[in-house]
Amino acid sequence: MAKVENITIPRGSLLAEFGPAEAYRDCFQCEVPGQVSLTQFIERFYCSVAFRPERIVLGLIGKGANNSDVQELASGAADSFAAWKVIERRDDEILLQDFRGTTASWLSVKPHDKTTTLLFGSWVGQPDRGIVKTLMPFHRWYSRVLLGGVT
Repeated sequence: MAKVENITIPRGSLLAEFGPAEAYRDCFQCEVPGQVSLTQFIERFYCSVAFRPERIVLGLIGKGANNSDVQELASGAADSFAAWKVIERRDDEILLQDFRGTTASWLSVKPHDKTTTLLFGSWVGQPDRGIVKTLMPFHRWYSRVLLGGVT
């Protein structure tokens, strides 16, 4: 598993520009060998073993999705996936918001000569709500696991 680091949200990114300034945002990155496109990153992320438990829970609440759904999202043929809808997409990043409008997930790729930096971030609209605040340490740990599970 690649080393996952917590970093500052890139200026000008979809995540940095989304929602009110007081909302919670985080960003994690890892460097992987080779060239990885956004399409490949989306597929690896949502089809990873690390994401599988979340897909099971989503299925139990009626928001399930299969690998074909992931491929449609990754290719741009779908504007939603499981519990999320695409807010905006660029060549190197995608921002998805959950069906309740309370959280968002962001994926981005930054290719280099022989490696690619993969970025994963979150937005939480009401970070001071009791349960949300309590779950933040778990959220940050889980974000690292999810991103590390892509490699």
